[in-house]
Amino acid sequence: MKTLHYIFAAIFLTLVFGCNQEDGILPKKNTKILFLSQRIENKAEWNLFSMNFDGTEQRKIIDFSVRCDKPVVSHSGKKVVFVHLTDDFFYELYSANVDGSNLSLIDRADRYCGSADWSYDDAKIVYSKSRNESTDDKDLIIFDVSEGTKKELITMGNNASGKFSRNNQIAYCHQHDDVAYDIYVVNMDGSNNRKIITKAMCPVWSPDGKRIAYQSAIGNGSSQIFVANNDGTNQKQLTSTYSSRFWPGWPPDGNYDPQWTHDGKKMVYVSWEDEDPEIHIMDSDGSNKVKLTNTDKRDENPEITSDGKFILFSSNRNMEMDTEIFIMNLNGKNQKSLSNHVYNDIYPIEIR
Repeated sequence: MKTLHYIFAAIFLTLVFGCNQEDGILPKKNTKILFLSQRIENKAEWNLFSMNFDGTEQRKIIDFSVRCDKPVVSHSGKKVVFVHLTDDFFYELYSANVDGSNLSLIDRADRYCGSADWSYDDAKIVYSKSRNESTDDKDLIIFDVSEGTKKELITMGNNASGKFSRNNQIAYCHQHDDVAYDIYVVNMDGSNNRKIITKAMCPVWSPDGKRIAYQSAIGNGSSQIFVANNDGTNQKQLTSTYSSRFWPGWPPDGNYDPQWTHDGKKMVYVSWEDEDPEIHIMDSDGSNKVKLTNTDKRDENPEITSDGKFILFSSNRNMEMDTEIFIMNLNGKNQKSLSNHVYNDIYPIEIR
């Protein structure tokens, strides 16, 4: 009889705790979340904060303000790059340890300096910088982290959104007229620079480096998500919906911000098809689209955690709060606020 009791107890515990691990959200030890927050009363400036994975121990890690651009954490999880806008309107690109220590100025410019990305070995940083004070055209720059040296990679036209692949190629956007961009790919030493996709922007490499997701405006001008091979062949449109309500400026009223899952089989993205941004997921060929959030407010800035189980995002669904940092399972279940603060919190990034 005792044996039967033990068996039933084991089955009960397996069912209870097994379900919790699969569908619930458990705190992850030694894991924190970086995010931007507006927590100084009567001031519009943003600061860089961190908190534990369960939302506890929220604290500011950098003393000065951070521009409202998404910070970029290195692949090792030890460093972060962000942009500071000075009182005299200079853009300054900084790196720091993820606890805020070892703050280091990388570069600065009086019109723009930012749009950074880390190489997979964390040895290099690519970013865009205004060529001079009389033009909005930006050069593409490579920064060597260990040597502290900078190299101009692309110095013609207007260039932005440089992204490293696993084999150290860089995809970036090059403006070809007043409004349209093309996507180019270049080797890290500046060789073999070539255009691969016309009228496209915001390239995002797949985890294996064989494909690129990107955005392109079609038809009524709404932004849609596409995918292509890393040489620009086999281009395929994945989304086609748009908001029936007109939204001027940024963000676009269609679909944008694609994020590959770590196995490359799916993409998480933001869609405005219901007249406000909601987070969706689909297979990487555009099939099996599922809406993960469904509120009448803004749900956006998705970030897939390193274990591939959860999505961090921002939402202003709570009428008593401004925008908060939320978490949910990859299937959209168990949506929960983490930051739970009355002022704006955006751009969550997991660090470990």
